[in-house]
Amino acid sequence: MLAVVHIHKTAGTTLAGVLKHSNGGTHCDVLAEDPQAPYFSAEDLRRLRRFYPRLRSILGHDVRAYSDLETVVPDIEWVCFLREPLTRTASHFQYDVQRGGVDLPFEEWITHDAVRDRQTRILAGPGGTAEEAIDLLGRFALVGLTERFDESLVMLGRKVGLRDLRYARKWVAPSNDIKTRLLADPETREMLVAVNREDLAVYEHVLAEIYPKQKAEYGIGLDTDVAWFRRRNQGVTQRRMYATPRYAAYVAKWRWAYHPWVERRRRHAAAIPS
Repeated sequence: MLAVVHIHKTAGTTLAGVLKHSNGGTHCDVLAEDPQAPYFSAEDLRRLRRFYPRLRSILGHDVRAYSDLETVVPDIEWVCFLREPLTRTASHFQYDVQRGGVDLPFEEWITHDAVRDRQTRILAGPGGTAEEAIDLLGRFALVGLTERFDESLVMLGRKVGLRDLRYARKWVAPSNDIKTRLLADPETREMLVAVNREDLAVYEHVLAEIYPKQKAEYGIGLDTDVAWFRRRNQGVTQRRMYATPRYAAYVAKWRWAYHPWVERRRRHAAAIPS
């Protein structure tokens, strides 16, 4: 089973579309049943399999490699995509302003604890360090890069046997002015550096060690395969993605069975006094 650790603003929504299109009703975007739980747990997975007995892949912000999922699936294949940390954080603020309704100045937003080293802490836990995140990444089947999305996707397809990698981009920012301004201004850029020191160490390690090793393992045909994939992916729209039996199977199962059920479980968990 494939388990994708979805880190915010790393093209995870687009990757989810690939998995829905490829795996259909055997893929699930998951949520921890208890909204206060630290991760999507082994018990969550056991109950999920009541809806998805042939489950092939899961993806979600609650999916964590330091969880207990391997007690249920010992040979689970972990995957994540990382993004250059300063750009990812600036993009996250831009998203919060444009789509999340956040009305805070950047100088206040960036002081929130949830912003600091977000990629490292999703990989290794709330108190996680770069060293711990790097150690966990050694267990991953693939560590992709948002900046090299097509190349990473082609490597992932071969690694885990995805049937169809085509995608249409989702959640494209209406404007990149906010992100561009934050990255260009020396003062705000230094703020971005200050809250991403662990993330920067992880990202540099992936660039220097993990990603080149993955490319070498793929072999000399990677550039050719990426070029072929891009030609095949030209003209793919969200409408074409949705209008397939596999995608329809995913939507039907998730929207009418799993999601209403997990929302009821979440409301019940939230109502129980701690």
